[in-house]
Amino acid sequence: MTTLLKELFSPKNLDFVVGIFTLLIGLWLVLFFIPTLFVSLFNTILGNLILIIFIILVAMYNTNLSIGLTIMLIILWRFSHIIVEHFIL
Repeated sequence: MTTLLKELFSPKNLDFVVGIFTLLIGLWLVLFFIPTLFVSLFNTILGNLILIIFIILVAMYNTNLSIGLTIMLIILWRFSHIIVEHFIL
C-alpha cells in the first residue's frame, strides 16, 4: 500500500496527479454552480452528440482513456436518468 502511494505521488507522476485533481475540482465547481448543464448534457440529443464527439476525439488521442471516459459517462448518464425519473417526474 505504501509503495503504491509512493509511486502515485512520485516526482514523475506529480504533474499528472495535480492535473487530475484540478480537472475534478473544476468539473465539480461547474456542476455545482450550473446544475442544469448536467441535466442538459445527458437528457438532450445535442448534449448526447457532444458527449459522443468528445469521446471520439479522446479515442483519437488515447484509446484506454476513451474507454475509461466512456464507462464514467455511461454511469453518469444512468445516474442522471434515475434522478430525472424520481425527482422531476
